[in-house]
Amino acid sequence: MLNPDKLYVEFREGITSTEPIIHRRYTLTHSDITAELFLTIGLSFAWDKISPMRDEVLGEWTINRGCYVYNVYLDVDGQSDQTVATKRNDIFRRELPLA
Repeated sequence: MLNPDKLYVEFREGITSTEPIIHRRYTLTHSDITAELFLTIGLSFAWDKISPMRDEVLGEWTINRGCYVYNVYLDVDGQSDQTVATKRNDIFRRELPLA
């Protein structure tokens, strides 16, 4: 369940709370220790917020056939250890509705 007190939102240069829509990119990261969520909204993904132990959610608005479409990209990286990757994937899928 989302706890709004543990969600922190950062708007980067060129982005307001409502615009622009096209080229608006979302980077959602989290802290395993504090369970805090960090949402960075900008004109590009916040690659500087992503750690080597990756499991971020990236999203962006595009236009397809005249309609706005929200695209989501998921990345879970077990650092080349298949056992770790499988475990992180299971956890990530369980937590995905929150994201």
